[in-house]
Amino acid sequence: MAADDDPLQNDALLRARVTDYLRATTGRPVSVGPLTRFAVGFSWKTYRVPVTGLDGLVDSGDLILRLGPDYGLFAPYSAMPEFLALQSLQRSPVPAPRVYWAGDDPAPFGAPFLFSECMAGAAVLPWVPAGTPPLEESYRRSVGEQFIDALAAIHSVRWQEEPIGAIADGITPQDAALRSVLHWEQRIARWAMRPYPAAEWAIRWLKDRCPTAPRVAIVHGDYRTGNFLELDGRITAILDWELVHLGDPHEDLAWASLPMYMGGTRYIGRLCEPQWFFERYAQQAGFAVSMSSVTYYRAFSLLKLAATHMAAARCFEEGRFDDMRMPAMGSQIATCLKQLEKTIESAR
Repeated sequence: MAADDDPLQNDALLRARVTDYLRATTGRPVSVGPLTRFAVGFSWKTYRVPVTGLDGLVDSGDLILRLGPDYGLFAPYSAMPEFLALQSLQRSPVPAPRVYWAGDDPAPFGAPFLFSECMAGAAVLPWVPAGTPPLEESYRRSVGEQFIDALAAIHSVRWQEEPIGAIADGITPQDAALRSVLHWEQRIARWAMRPYPAAEWAIRWLKDRCPTAPRVAIVHGDYRTGNFLELDGRITAILDWELVHLGDPHEDLAWASLPMYMGGTRYIGRLCEPQWFFERYAQQAGFAVSMSSVTYYRAFSLLKLAATHMAAARCFEEGRFDDMRMPAMGSQIATCLKQLEKTIESAR
């Protein structure tokens, strides 16, 4: 398909398609302004869509449109897990954007799509230059509390009564860990361009030591600093739900506490003292955190991160992305696997 005929490559055509879709879906004479593409991210393409004519249907004058192109980092995509998860959080205290329309049919925009509310705020980044002063203590404490409490609230949603229950597929506390390991084993098989004996060894170790989850919960899958918006000291939205699934809540605890998200500090996500993080989470979530399960899922998280870097390297080598951050990510595979080995050795 020529770029002029591809809405993923032609912003004017995409704007026209969005206008047509919203008019047909709502039955209103909607007007759509110029779209703004957010440069961050390697996976879904994300746009701010200024809209008039949707009063009473949406909560602000702008929408967010996310598109999952078939050349993206984790392609092929489905919009439905993210859509169902965000629908399932609407009655919860979790600060999450409202979602309006979604679909996996590429006909409207050339890719699976999701429309959501546009939230105010800016991201607190986990990666900062060396020598950056730590966050001010009162700010760190306040935002850290919200960061912990939002995660506990996600894990406390009675998902069986919500739309996301449609993807449960019989998951139990006993098999939640194995399901996650098998899922990422399949992804590594698809993305790796050469054998990685350390990854194969880690997968065997993880399969042999699957813990039982305290409950099956909604797992964000990428819960960390950088994936929430903050405004005037208040977390306004948890974002980037593309890896959401049902599983063991320890998985999110381990991912959030990975050292690469500490920004060179001793604080989880540059925000939380580790002991306080786990103690407050346990109090809010209503179950005792198993530190052996956190260690298990920290090893799993490093495998998952290595797999993500494998996907980035393959994307670049196959010419699907020409962003030089992709081969830079690929260069981190060995580092992740070395940290993975150390984590497993520490658990023995």
